[in-house]
Amino acid sequence: MRKAVLILSIILMIIVFVQSWLVGIGGNMFDDQMLAWGGLVGRLVALLFAVGAAFVLPRPLISVFIYLAGGLLGIIFGIYTGYYDMILWGGLSLALGGGSYYAWSTGEQQAAPAPAEQIKEASRF
Repeated sequence: MRKAVLILSIILMIIVFVQSWLVGIGGNMFDDQMLAWGGLVGRLVALLFAVGAAFVLPRPLISVFIYLAGGLLGIIFGIYTGYYDMILWGGLSLALGGGSYYAWSTGEQQAAPAPAEQIKEASRF
């Protein structure tokens, strides 16, 4: 699950960054400051996708909070800036956060270290 979240996050980061960059350019070109702010926040959400992807393999619980921040930023600024695709990107960020939480909750139970006594007994052959 962690690898799936990592791959999806990298793909979405590229898409969100390019789209937000173009939205910001369009907002500046047509003197629409709210759309330009939406493009700026979209690039921030793309950065949060990248940081969440960096933490999803070693520390998935940290990436949950990063994806949560990206999701809230995306939804809130998508509603108020006119860049309505940010609502979709925010929702997908929340979904990646849920996947990262699932990976964290099931990964700790599977990766329990073996007690030292069992290792010593197995090595006495």
